[in-house]
Amino acid sequence: MTTRALDPGVTAKWESGQYGRSDAHVAVAADEESLQLDTDLAMKLVSIRLPIPLIDALKAIAGHHGIAYQPMIRDLLMRFARSEFQQIQVDPGSRMKEAQSADESSPPVEAFITRTRKAAGG
Repeated sequence: MTTRALDPGVTAKWESGQYGRSDAHVAVAADEESLQLDTDLAMKLVSIRLPIPLIDALKAIAGHHGIAYQPMIRDLLMRFARSEFQQIQVDPGSRMKEAQSADESSPPVEAFITRTRKAAGG
């Protein structure tokens, strides 16, 4: 995974809404463009409600490692799904294998997985 240092000043402006919330800079993508983006990235936008303390914790962990929290969460979910498929001994199929091959690993999730394996004796 490619990481780069985040500029705290820029991050604060995004978080506060100074960046990204101006009506002058907002446009809704056409349905065709949105579908094409999902297809090109092999991703789909989802919305999920999470407890605020969890979001804050995930942001702090990602910030500690100098990465954005959303890719870290994507990595965490991908690893969880892969692990669960292995646990229930189900072939995840070509789509899951495809996603795994394009998987980007993040340091905090990698460390978590290593600690979990050690604790489980593996």
